[in-house]
Amino acid sequence: MIVGLLGGLALFLFGMDLMSKGLELTAGDKLQMILEKLTNNKIMGIILGTVVTALVQSSSAVTVTLVGFVNSGIMSLNQAISVIMGANIGTTVTGQIVALNITEYAPLIAFAGFVMFTFIPKVKIKYIGQTVMGLGFLFMGLNFMSESMAPLRDNQEFISILTRFENPGLGIFAGTILTGIIQSSSASVGILQSIANQGIISLSSSMYIIFGFNIGTCVTSVLSSINGTKSAKRTALSHVLFNIGGTIIFLVLNLFVDIPTIIKAISPSLPAAQIANLHTIFNIVTTILLFPVSDYIGKIAIKLIPGEDKERDELSLQYIGIISKDPSLRFSNLKAEIIRMLKVSMENYILANKIFFSYSQKDYDKIMHNEELINYLNKELTKYIISMLDEALNDSAANKLSNYMNITRRIERIGDHSKALAENAKYSHEKNLFYSQSSKDEYVQVRDNAREMFEIVLSDISGEEKENQTRKIAKEIDELTDKYRILHIERMKNHLCDPESGLIFEKFLTEIQRISEYLLKITLLFNE
Repeated sequence: MIVGLLGGLALFLFGMDLMSKGLELTAGDKLQMILEKLTNNKIMGIILGTVVTALVQSSSAVTVTLVGFVNSGIMSLNQAISVIMGANIGTTVTGQIVALNITEYAPLIAFAGFVMFTFIPKVKIKYIGQTVMGLGFLFMGLNFMSESMAPLRDNQEFISILTRFENPGLGIFAGTILTGIIQSSSASVGILQSIANQGIISLSSSMYIIFGFNIGTCVTSVLSSINGTKSAKRTALSHVLFNIGGTIIFLVLNLFVDIPTIIKAISPSLPAAQIANLHTIFNIVTTILLFPVSDYIGKIAIKLIPGEDKERDELSLQYIGIISKDPSLRFSNLKAEIIRMLKVSMENYILANKIFFSYSQKDYDKIMHNEELINYLNKELTKYIISMLDEALNDSAANKLSNYMNITRRIERIGDHSKALAENAKYSHEKNLFYSQSSKDEYVQVRDNAREMFEIVLSDISGEEKENQTRKIAKEIDELTDKYRILHIERMKNHLCDPESGLIFEKFLTEIQRISEYLLKITLLFNE
């Protein structure tokens, strides 16, 4: 019995993991992109959280991703709370699938998935096959567990132990510990359904264990936030507060209405279906009741984790390496680090142009310091991306990483060109070179166009609009630099500018033109 139970549990968990990864690979990075584009609309956040979690079959994966987004500054705490509410609803889909009771077809489902995965070369079909195969294994494991536990129906000692879970404290504690160990409330619910199908445990006992499952599932997000920012810790704490709040609400409700009786009245006689419906109703009702006070949950989390983050060593990676070992959950932090690098290069560009008109040794030294930081980030990000490429990735993720590496290199080149601008500005100052007002006006126009490109690349506007705007400005910069080179040659012929300042002016235009080309390429790479 024990061997069968352990083997069934192993097959069930393996099937769930296989199915979850298959769904995630099928979706690629689209689900993360949807979450990243999330607006401040809380209802939309709940809907997206529900849908995304239902698709990847893992609320833990979604909440860990949210912790990463908040840690990276991509998402606010209040935005994350609304998605967490939806994730709690979406995770109940697995229980509803298990309640379908199609275990007799499980071997056929697994075989169909195996054929798709093994013999069909198309990558998308392979991922779908992996999902189907995982679903088959899940039901086979469920069936093994149920059959292994059948003899326990007549074991009075075991039944008396389970009866004790009608005590709310014991039931919640047991559910929390089990899910905390497995780190999947969906898997815990599936195990409980297999026990219930044998008539060994009542719905009353199951109810408190399910409450514990919802608290235990927070363990993953809490662990992922340990080394994160205070905002990341507050996100994980909000998840805990929300699920504890739901448990308290249902404990109070059960004092006035018999919740198990209501669930039985609206559910089929199959115990697995009753547990699935209880799990779903618990999370939907909790979301409805706590939705109006969701902002207060965030405020409580801030009160419990007060203060600001300690300033980290500037010459270090600020966002990377603290959330998850799963490559698909690390892209948000990688992107945040790349955006940080781009902001530093923009600061250098602004300072380099500033000292052309009003030289300051302090600003020049700041540019050289920033250049060291840009080179450091280029080196560390390249190493990090290569380490991720060594892991198993789908084609979409691998291409995205390749683009991120190319973006990092181009930001480093922008840094080099900004440094060259600063060096030319210093040379002009030291040599006391003269520039006509016309050349200064022309320079300002090209300079401001490139700065606008920086701002567009760093803005939140849609990818297509961003690409169109940067293309337009890059083309304008090309046309202006060609035009101004000709005009400057005419000025030198007419002795309005001396040859040495003319040479430096030409270098200024070339550096800005190169920067605009790199900014355009960065925009295109982000959109691929």
